[in-house]
Amino acid sequence: MRIALLSCREFKIPGGAERLEIDIALALNASIVCLDVDPEFQKIYPISQSVTFHPLKHRLPGEPYKQFLGMLLFRRIKLDYDFFIIMDDMSLRYLTHRVPHIYYMHTPRRILYDMYYPSINEYHFLKKYIMIIILGIVRYCDRKFVCKYVENIACNSHNTRNRIWKTYQRDAKVLYPPVHLKTCRKETSGDFWLSVTRVDKWKRVELQLEVFKLIPQIKLVIVGKVYPKYKDIIKNAPSNVIFLDTVTDNELENLYASCRGFLTTAIDEDFGITPLEAMAVGKPVVAVKEGGYLETVVDGVTGLLVGPVPQDIADAITYIDKNPETFSYQCKKRAELFEYNIFQEELKKYWMTIVDKKQK
Repeated sequence: MRIALLSCREFKIPGGAERLEIDIALALNASIVCLDVDPEFQKIYPISQSVTFHPLKHRLPGEPYKQFLGMLLFRRIKLDYDFFIIMDDMSLRYLTHRVPHIYYMHTPRRILYDMYYPSINEYHFLKKYIMIIILGIVRYCDRKFVCKYVENIACNSHNTRNRIWKTYQRDAKVLYPPVHLKTCRKETSGDFWLSVTRVDKWKRVELQLEVFKLIPQIKLVIVGKVYPKYKDIIKNAPSNVIFLDTVTDNELENLYASCRGFLTTAIDEDFGITPLEAMAVGKPVVAVKEGGYLETVVDGVTGLLVGPVPQDIADAITYIDKNPETFSYQCKKRAELFEYNIFQEELKKYWMTIVDKKQK
């Protein structure tokens, strides 16, 4: 059976979404149909060289219209495959062709649903009303496609599964993204805490800065892209916080291995693979008590779950920092429950169930 994974993205940097798509393609021996693949991507992330890519770049103009026209192209192209894995709501438009499929949903688009009001309130006057109209149309189309064309939905967590039910009244199969234990380095003991996150307000990086103002004796290293509109956030960073915009995979693995603990504070995170990457090398996690963190971090065993209050987080970090090694064994055991082999087996089982139904 010929399987294609449809992804309306350009593969440039191996972020969490790109890595998951490579994992799915390898598990099902699928080709990836996408907008483009940067040659550097396969050098940076060598495992991707085992996957066949079919980029559509030759059919598309340059920026800034590439992704929008990519969505239209996914609706019109004819692809000679027997089964499809749909990875985003842009490539979802291909389902008008009524092909057997799984729609793997990271989350219903949050700006349309649970983050709708905080998002439109960023705009003022005329722009706000224009956004209300545009988002209303997009939300209508999104619900129409999911409810009319999608037959099988998988997702990354029970948190996302609940959102899908609330948004579309559809159930979904939970398939946790895997953590690659073999790529994780042997743990060492450094003098800093680590946070791996893009810098924007949904990740609550400002909260992390407030926390470390309360504990100036402890260092924090934040690794992640800083979007231009949020550059002001880092200007308020205390002297014990260091920002690293981009690092190589090798450098990131070394940071995980040598940190004392890991901090993560996103608002109602869909799933969150980074806490598991930290736990895989025995590092305890302090996370806010909400979202996908409730499914990965075991409170008091692999770290601490606390409210999004600076003093509470500071107290949790101070407590763990005295002896982080006591959490090491349980952290590693917890991460093993999310290893790639388990993900591969569960995904294949779910795929076979769908194929068997179609053949009956």
